Amino acid sequence: MALTPRWVPFRTLALAGVLVATTAPPGSAQDQPPAPDARPWIVSAAKWVKWPTLAAAIGLAAAAITRKADADDYYDGLQTLCLAQPEACRLGPSGTYTDPTAEGLYQETVRLDGQARRWMIGGQGFLFLSGGLFLIDLVGGSRKPKNIPYAPLEMYAAPGALGLRWRF
Repeated sequence: MALTPRWVPFRTLALAGVLVATTAPPGSAQDQPPAPDARPWIVSAAKWVKWPTLAAAIGLAAAAITRKADADDYYDGLQTLCLAQPEACRLGPSGTYTDPTAEGLYQETVRLDGQARRWMIGGQGFLFLSGGLFLIDLVGGSRKPKNIPYAPLEMYAAPGALGLRWRF
């Protein structure tokens, strides 16, 4: 005698799933008063601190780009001086320019390049910090959108209805 599988209607399974999901065992969290906000302080602070750190990153990067452009202008001035007066660009035994104007242009170029480098490193640090704060706020924040990560296909069950919804 061949056994045939018994098929339980899909609607019955869906209603059983909804019933299990919506009922809580006795003494569960539904019977207790709501707990105070137990999130760490960094989660609460990340909501507000992420924007100023992003602004600092953008500001430091802009300042670094400006300083680098200034350093390039001084270096272009040094090259123009060396093309116009090649004797002014002779190096002494210590490796410095013998002409004080050429040496001043070179030292100013080095100084501005160093400033640009430090400001760019600071901007990258603030950008890294801001990205971390954005992630902390996304993961631990209290107001999360329903579709993160975005799932356009949703299943729903309501009394007398069961279906799929495609959101776009």
